[in-house]
Amino acid sequence: LSYIGMAYQWSENQAAHVIPAVLAKPWYELGVKVGRPPILSYVSYSIDNWYRLDPKKEIECGNIALLQCFLGGQDEEWFILIHIDIEKKAGIALHAIELAQKAVVANDSDALDIALTQLRDGIKSMYDVLARMPEKCDPYVYFHRVRPYIFGWRNNPALPNGVVYEGVEALGGKGMTYRGETGAQSAIVPALDGVLGIEHERDELREYLMEMREYMPPKHVAFIEAVEAGPSVREFVKKVNRASTRELFNQSVELVADFRAMHLEYAGQYIHSQAQKAPGNPSAVGTGGTPFMTYLRKHRDETKAQSL
Repeated sequence: LSYIGMAYQWSENQAAHVIPAVLAKPWYELGVKVGRPPILSYVSYSIDNWYRLDPKKEIECGNIALLQCFLGGQDEEWFILIHIDIEKKAGIALHAIELAQKAVVANDSDALDIALTQLRDGIKSMYDVLARMPEKCDPYVYFHRVRPYIFGWRNNPALPNGVVYEGVEALGGKGMTYRGETGAQSAIVPALDGVLGIEHERDELREYLMEMREYMPPKHVAFIEAVEAGPSVREFVKKVNRASTRELFNQSVELVADFRAMHLEYAGQYIHSQAQKAPGNPSAVGTGGTPFMTYLRKHRDETKAQSL
């Protein structure tokens, strides 16, 4: 339904300022049921949008395909499939988060080393998948054929007054300014930040990241919050002051920084550089409605600075 809504919005030359009731009402009602706003979010775009070609083989690029797309074609499919593969690879790291915090509670440095090794390997697997993006997704094709369908209503010059969801009484006929689909709506990196104690300056960037949780499944948000409220792995590593544990911890921090650095590099290649060649396209604002280059650079730098 979110794909239909975004296609309705962005298939014509002029953006729709009103979504008709026949689409707006069920979109809103389903959003209430799943705990997310009525707009295409990351989970609908990628996490819930795949099937295995061979049920007996792994969930990874080469054995997964999309349930839904906008225009189809190799570049759009690969862009989304890479994100699905990253989510799958992240499972190793997310499990390691639980093991690491349990090791802290048990005051068990050896168990923590095992958990941190698994955490490091999981993040490295994510990084290796992200590095494959250029294999089948061309920057020009992404910018002109894939990206236009995932813009949101917030900070969008085509929708200065937002979008009205016709017939949705709960919204009172007001123009809504929902954010567009973005990887910042994934729970992976916030959870990694949480377990590694990577903090971001309390500014507009942090407010934006917190807002992105409104677009995640509630259980994903609950997981992030549980990690953040859990025992501090960072403080335990400082306390035990063991070289092997500190090294493993720092390797994970550095890999998160590397992951963010690669994301920044792609943002430059796939969006910023392409925008310079296409007058009229916003080069400084991402699909989520943010100055993405500034934000991503800040993410990377803040992460790099927080090794022990």
